[in-house]
Amino acid sequence: MLIKKILFMILLFINTIATAGIVNNSSSLQTSEDSLSVVFCSLDSLGNMTTADSVYFVVSAPDGSLAYKDSISITDSRLTSLTVQTKQFYIFADEIAKIDGIGSDGVYHFCLLARNSNLNLETPNWYWFQIVQDELSDRLAIIDDSVLVKGGAIDSNRTESSSVDSTDIARSVWDTQQSGHINAGTFGSYLNTQVSGLGMGSGAYSVSFVLFDSVNAQVIPSASITVRNVSQSALIAVGRSDNNGQVAFNLDADSFVISATEIGYLFDAYDTTIISGASLDTLFAVPYSVDTPAGVGLTRVWGYLYDINARPQQGTTVRASLPGGVVRYKNVIVSPFTVSTITDTAGLFYLDLIPSDSLRPVGTMYEISISRSDGTVLRQRIKVPDASLWELSW
Repeated sequence: MLIKKILFMILLFINTIATAGIVNNSSSLQTSEDSLSVVFCSLDSLGNMTTADSVYFVVSAPDGSLAYKDSISITDSRLTSLTVQTKQFYIFADEIAKIDGIGSDGVYHFCLLARNSNLNLETPNWYWFQIVQDELSDRLAIIDDSVLVKGGAIDSNRTESSSVDSTDIARSVWDTQQSGHINAGTFGSYLNTQVSGLGMGSGAYSVSFVLFDSVNAQVIPSASITVRNVSQSALIAVGRSDNNGQVAFNLDADSFVISATEIGYLFDAYDTTIISGASLDTLFAVPYSVDTPAGVGLTRVWGYLYDINARPQQGTTVRASLPGGVVRYKNVIVSPFTVSTITDTAGLFYLDLIPSDSLRPVGTMYEISISRSDGTVLRQRIKVPDASLWELSW
């Protein structure tokens, strides 16, 4: 008897979770936006689909109050009964205005209870729907009014241009050309700069940097260089060294933080330079090598960890885990799965991980966490690519 009671309680809470979509309450069934339609079923004590003879409804409003309640027989005109491969289903459909009354924007929760009086069983079916006051077609029109497409900008007046420059893009946003954004305390001064000017900067002085391998006495081509203000709150310019290891920027008289990265080299984390006129400076680096993983089909995820003063963070724990539950690699279960490492004296760390697209489900994301000695924990979810070496970008 105890087993039967437990089984009955389990089945009592079996329900179907579904959505009825985004709807409105215009008091008309003329469009699908104005109606609610849901599929539900009734179960016996063994969990098999059976017939129902009456249905009960309870709808709660977004604020938790009762929005609607009713009970109807299974022959009510709002219900449709159908059998699919011996399985008994029911469809309930009604106007939203009859369910929520005046209605207000928000998410409503809807419990539909199917009752079989002969078996003395009730099967709850749970749903939710969201009400908006406007017609959905009107909202879509608003979204469609400002579209930026590849090959042409379309402004809110639906005027299309076949070639687009920064002025066209500004008009597609504002409908009028903007200028004079130089108010103190804002980023307005950048609004008058051409978009193409960000690459090499737009300052008064030509400043060049040579990237140099101090161990092998050779230049370093194809390195990425960024120029930021001293507080590192604004990106001033970006570039890449040429075959001579050189890159040039146009910068104003000021102090800047220069950062350079290239696979196989270790640069100073932050190199601060003071610009007072046209100049040539050198950024030094030492070569290093991160070995490929010993295991076949693995990706070695690596990187360096520094503090805000550009000092290597030794002894920091870096972990990778699969937080999404059980996943598989070929025929092997690999979750729960966690690997960790400690940064060395140079702040270097690496982890050997299975590429995300080799896991099942495909594209499973890893959670990377960095636990600093001061108690700070940084977390980010990433997809690990299928590559022998991959530098982690936070």
